[in-house]
Amino acid sequence: MTRYLHLPLWLALACCISLQSCRTLPPPVEKSPSRMMAPARTGPLVEVAKKVRRKVGHNRDGLLLVMGNRESLDYRLALIDSARYSLDIQMFSWMKDLVGRLVLERVLRAADRGVRVRLLLDDYVLGLTCGDKQLAAIRSHPRVEVRIYNPYFIRKGFFFRSVETIFNPSQKNQRMHNKVIIADHSLAMLGGRNIGDRYHGYSQLYNCVDLEVLVSGPVVRRISGGFERFWNSELSYDVSAFARGMKAHELDELRVKSIAIINKKSSQAEKKIPLGKQDWSQLLAAVPGRMQGGQVRYIVDPPEMPCPSHPVVDETFCMASRARKDLILVTPYLIPDEKLIAMLKGVRKRGVRVRVLVPSAGANNNPVVHSQYQKYRSLLLGLGVEIYELKHNQATAPRRYISEDTLSARKISLHVKAVVVDERFCYLGSLNFDSRAMWLNTEVGLIVESPPLVRILRISVEEMMLPQHAWRVTQDPHGHLLWTSGNQTRKKEPVLNFAQSAIERILRPFHLNNRIIPDNQLYRKYR
Repeated sequence: MTRYLHLPLWLALACCISLQSCRTLPPPVEKSPSRMMAPARTGPLVEVAKKVRRKVGHNRDGLLLVMGNRESLDYRLALIDSARYSLDIQMFSWMKDLVGRLVLERVLRAADRGVRVRLLLDDYVLGLTCGDKQLAAIRSHPRVEVRIYNPYFIRKGFFFRSVETIFNPSQKNQRMHNKVIIADHSLAMLGGRNIGDRYHGYSQLYNCVDLEVLVSGPVVRRISGGFERFWNSELSYDVSAFARGMKAHELDELRVKSIAIINKKSSQAEKKIPLGKQDWSQLLAAVPGRMQGGQVRYIVDPPEMPCPSHPVVDETFCMASRARKDLILVTPYLIPDEKLIAMLKGVRKRGVRVRVLVPSAGANNNPVVHSQYQKYRSLLLGLGVEIYELKHNQATAPRRYISEDTLSARKISLHVKAVVVDERFCYLGSLNFDSRAMWLNTEVGLIVESPPLVRILRISVEEMMLPQHAWRVTQDPHGHLLWTSGNQTRKKEPVLNFAQSAIERILRPFHLNNRIIPDNQLYRKYR
């Protein structure tokens, strides 16, 4: 009987969601005409781009892997502080913590200087961060525009938005997972990092091992074109549609409050972040010398719903299938579908060594996804795929990712998305290898042909696979899983604590390849 006690509550909730889903979004306000500006001709970022072009050639692109969390924050702030004309930022998640508030304030100060700022945010995580009124207050700045991709009918509450996704999957499952920053159409950053403490080493709960790439050259123009397509999409709503009539003084009040919080939190951090504009001349001067030249192909999924095509996963799989000797996949979320499994089978038949680096249970920030990944380990091992699971202990993390500038956190979490093919090609971007990323979300990335850059990426990934950093997952003769690290072998899954172990055991029996983690078949049904 107890399982029926909550049935009326769930029915009422389903009814509320259904009624909400029958509503229509407010009519979009007329979008102010703003198009991609001509490339800047002067300024510090332009000078960096010119030096990179002289080094790598006019028809090639310069690329710099950004691995360290604090290093990534420095480059982001350098782009923001050094921009003279335009800042275009497309982001899946922008947290309202120390780093999130500080980056926003620096963006607003860039707008104060006359820089045109355009912020394009996905609506899913906004339920946990900024409300409509706060975003509309930011939008009231004369040099700032804010648009929301695929907004929810329910404007408050992360939980209710999640339930709306379950009850209205055909409209709300597709999220914009792209993460791109473009400054003066001269330099751009893209990759796996969102904006928040955990992505830049300032969280005391957990910090992410992550990866981005700073690029300069002809590809920046194509990245700007991809941003423009999303910016002008019918699914991108001006935030004024949800909170009208905000005044400049309300933005002033918001900024005063936010600066007070930044000052308070920054004083508690082990390494403070200056609130005002910094001198980045030394950092930028070193960029051309650190960049590697290469041929780069920019790939981005279309913003329409449902996506008529998924070029990011298609072209990444095509690149991976060309492996001759060695293939490495790095992803925080791995739920292989039939297409990924077929690709792995194909390369294994040709004798290609395949290695997969994923987080261990303790280093995974999504227990639901991890519970589904568990079901495929034996299958992957049976194909001859080598599986490595990154340890969760921050003390054992590779220093190039988690540096001394990183706060001491309870654990680390793997968030890198990359594919390495032999010694020649790689993919860098936002794509995870779970069914939601491969078939529902929009993603972005670069297919890179650059042996020097690939060599650097390969060394950094193989470092994470070393016994001091990761568990090697194998099977004994009876098919039981083993976790090996040096001389240590475990027969039970390495978890963070008892609570995580209990959650993992509860979730393990369930097959969630449906509306929570949609598979390819369900995606085709939506279409």
